[in-house]
Amino acid sequence: MSWAIYILVVASGLLNPVQSGLTGALEKALERPFTVAATSLGLSLLCAVAGALYQGEFANLGSSVGKAPWWAWLAGFSGFVVLIARPIAAPHLGATTFTGLTITAGVVASLVFDHFGWIGFEQHTATFGRIVGALLMVGGFVMVALL
Repeated sequence: MSWAIYILVVASGLLNPVQSGLTGALEKALERPFTVAATSLGLSLLCAVAGALYQGEFANLGSSVGKAPWWAWLAGFSGFVVLIARPIAAPHLGATTFTGLTITAGVVASLVFDHFGWIGFEQHTATFGRIVGALLMVGGFVMVALL
């Protein structure tokens, strides 16, 4: 696996609270969370289309569309939920609580998805160490958010 993938994931993690702060600032100014989400999604869409055009990914797309399972098309909805939570919840909870809860919930859900091999992930057993790690995430979140 390329080291660039790890850099991309670290950048994504670092930008998680940044995006929450940016969308929260837009929400405070506009007081319209769905407009904020539409603005953010619009810019994301422009970036994605530009990248797809640059890579030539739209060529022969029709032959691949039918290969995806029906539930894979819900990715856009799940992305919207992730995005709309930011302007609504992040300003009220703060960056630490919002990001901590988001990441902790993601780790717990990921443990289940990996264990059962759901939604396209390869099966990875929920070992004792993984379960303890997820519980430590929950404990860490409680300490960050409540203490």
